[in-house]
Amino acid sequence: MKTTSISLLYRVANEPNDKDWVRFLSIYRPLIRSQIRSFPALVGLADDIAQDVVLVLIRELPHFQRQRLGAFRTWLRQIVVNQIRYAVRNNRKFFTGDELTQTVLEQADLLADPASIVAEQWDKEHDRFVFRRACELVQQEVSPIHWKAFLRYGLSGEPLDQVAEALGLSKNSVMLCKSR
Repeated sequence: MKTTSISLLYRVANEPNDKDWVRFLSIYRPLIRSQIRSFPALVGLADDIAQDVVLVLIRELPHFQRQRLGAFRTWLRQIVVNQIRYAVRNNRKFFTGDELTQTVLEQADLLADPASIVAEQWDKEHDRFVFRRACELVQQEVSPIHWKAFLRYGLSGEPLDQVAEALGLSKNSVMLCKSR
């Protein structure tokens, strides 16, 4: 999954309801928290910074304009970077010295730079995490047989006829499992 669910983003931004926000946050909050926790000096502030990121998302998502593939991932990364910088500025007493503060800010700068290895790692981790989390959520919502159809046809690429016959499903049902 290299893209964020466009339909979920649209609904959260334009037609928000509790169910969609819960789904959105159940995918993204753990990712945000884990990325912040990757900064050793920020582990103690990770939950607070993640909450600040969520507040920015709630406020700004209706204004987000998806212009290309990966735009949301890049936008989210920049929000995380900005909230890390903000947290460092406003929690100086939390840090033991200027050197530590400078290290965190340098790490944040690397994360902000789309050409850096750190940003590339963010993109890869985002894709893996979002895909894994979305699969977990979908698996909870579908029957075991439909989940098997998705795995075999949607992910493994087994032929439609073969999957339908092996699972005793119609071809249409198997195709619907893939699109879920």
